[in-house]
Amino acid sequence: MSDPTIRASRTPLGGRFWAFWSASLASNLSDGVAMIAVPWLASSSAPDNAALVAAVATAGRLPWLLLALPVGVLVDRVPRFTLMVSADSLRVLLWASLALVVFSGQASIPLLAAFAFCFGVLEVCYDTAAETTVTSLVPGGELERANGHLRSGAIVAQEFTGRPLGGFVLTLGLFVPFLFNIAALLVSVAALVRVRVTAPAGDGGSEPALGSSSKAPRGLRGVGEDVVEGVRAVWNQPLLRGVAIIAVFVNTAYATLLSTQVLFVRDTLGLGSAGFGLLMAFAAIGGIVGGQMVSWMRSVLPHGTLPTFCLAGSGLLYLLVSLFPITPVVAGVHLLSGGLVLGYAVAMTSIRQRVTPNHLLGRVNAAMRTVGWGMSAVGMVLGGVLVSSLTPVLGQADALRVPYVLVSAVSLVVVLFFGRRLIGLVREHDV
Repeated sequence: MSDPTIRASRTPLGGRFWAFWSASLASNLSDGVAMIAVPWLASSSAPDNAALVAAVATAGRLPWLLLALPVGVLVDRVPRFTLMVSADSLRVLLWASLALVVFSGQASIPLLAAFAFCFGVLEVCYDTAAETTVTSLVPGGELERANGHLRSGAIVAQEFTGRPLGGFVLTLGLFVPFLFNIAALLVSVAALVRVRVTAPAGDGGSEPALGSSSKAPRGLRGVGEDVVEGVRAVWNQPLLRGVAIIAVFVNTAYATLLSTQVLFVRDTLGLGSAGFGLLMAFAAIGGIVGGQMVSWMRSVLPHGTLPTFCLAGSGLLYLLVSLFPITPVVAGVHLLSGGLVLGYAVAMTSIRQRVTPNHLLGRVNAAMRTVGWGMSAVGMVLGGVLVSSLTPVLGQADALRVPYVLVSAVSLVVVLFFGRRLIGLVREHDV
């Protein structure tokens, strides 16, 4: 039976949340366009060098590994809405500069990599602040619903709107997508300003949390100490520590699948680019549905079991792919697992927001994202090595099934040996 104290809520989330959601939607729409436009521009600048094109993509991801922890300190020190508005405003200036560079024909791989790195830095600032701010907009019991709306909106904006739109506007000129991004980010800035000016006095999303303490270290000399405090907050909190340890194993395994997925679709399933796109659409649809259902699932499942349920369900589904690598099965698994994976992410994000003190939330979010991104980078490398080493023995098609076996095995082993402990920790700390 579900916990009688937890019910699917119909409480309105309020105008401030929906304005914040609109800002997130516009920002993610810009990101979706960029996901198409920047790689295409890079491939046009270096059409015969895949390594250089990949370097641009890598430059955009590096800030998550290098700067997430100090950015978490920044999020806990300065007004969070101001940080988000500043990040979006600077992105507007960067897109305008890049549009001018492209229009003048001066784009090059080093320049694009520099732009990508700068965009990545601002993305880290915006996303970390945004995830930290949700708690100031809705009550703790509504976080699953709020985060579900935000994650679902991000998928719609990036996958179903931004990417196709990016491909379309590219036909009008290489610089045109960047003009569109400017317009989308201006909408985001306007929505954020509306949220900020209607914030109650002392709102954690409006006022710097860390600065309220006279003992808080200030300036660059205090950054290291603040980072350590955030990491300790994760390690000393039993639930957060357990989730971080789970992420080390699960994120690494899942990334081995992501890094070889396109080859699995091509060589094992025998599908082309259209089939690959369709399978990704199935996963995105599942994510949207999962994001909308996670609050309801939390209300009907026994208290504390939602994360374990999502982890076990996705593990079983990926096992099906490894045993029956045929297109209908894979499509169904992508649909269902997309919902469960996003459901797990929303559930754990909401729990983390509830159990972490506001003055530490930016650093804790940053620390958890550093673990996730760091292990994903490791897993992507391991995925290629794993498949390459097994191909001479199993053949390419069967070797590409192994990452699915790995994800399934890791997920189910975690549930088997740590599932009950995770449920107990959630029940103990997420009250």
